[in-house]
Amino acid sequence: MSDDTATKWRKRVARWRASGETAAEFSARYGFAASTLRWWSSRLGREAGVRRATPTVRIAQLVRVPDPVTARPGAVVIELLDASARITVEAGVDRETLAMVLAAIDARSRP
Repeated sequence: MSDDTATKWRKRVARWRASGETAAEFSARYGFAASTLRWWSSRLGREAGVRRATPTVRIAQLVRVPDPVTARPGAVVIELLDASARITVEAGVDRETLAMVLAAIDARSRP
């Protein structure tokens, strides 16, 4: 297999993922088999997993059993590693707000 073929399918898989369509819908629109799209998605995912085998730095961990003193039922607590901070996420939190908080934490953790 050539690098050109892998590059072509990497772009197709990325466009498919961004489209929100099913494999069948996306493939029908562009004229190739949905099974081929799914196969390439799986293959590229496995290859990416091998490349990501290097250690990653975790900045947070999810605490599955919240501290009953600080969190109400249905809440989730996020403990920041290498910092003395906890974030309590109440049930029904606005996803956009949570995404902004996590992005800010991520940006703060980068050199």
